[in-house]
Amino acid sequence: MRETRLWSWHLLVIPIIIVLLGAHFAVMHYAPVFYGVSVEEARNFETMIERGRSVAQLVLYILLLAAGLYHGLYGLRGIIRELPLTPALGKIVDISVIGFGLFIFALGTYVTWWTFSFKIGG
Repeated sequence: MRETRLWSWHLLVIPIIIVLLGAHFAVMHYAPVFYGVSVEEARNFETMIERGRSVAQLVLYILLLAAGLYHGLYGLRGIIRELPLTPALGKIVDISVIGFGLFIFALGTYVTWWTFSFKIGG
């Protein structure tokens, strides 16, 4: 039952990733179409900080980070667990994937929060 629930979440985050990644691509790579600014201006540090100070951006990037990490790391765990592992080694794989995921999530959340709280010129 546990694996079924984890697999279901693995599949359910796909549309979330598509929507959030689509929004990210629209802002970062299609800025001339959607916002009337050049791609260079959209990637400018001041523009990035200004955009990152939005609560909506903070929430969207953290959700994208969580969904992408869960989907990718659960898939990686599944691939590794298909190998002929002992139960103890399987447990080590599970704990390692969870630990790595939490570390990357914390790092990504820190960077997103830093961008949100950054003040230009002081």
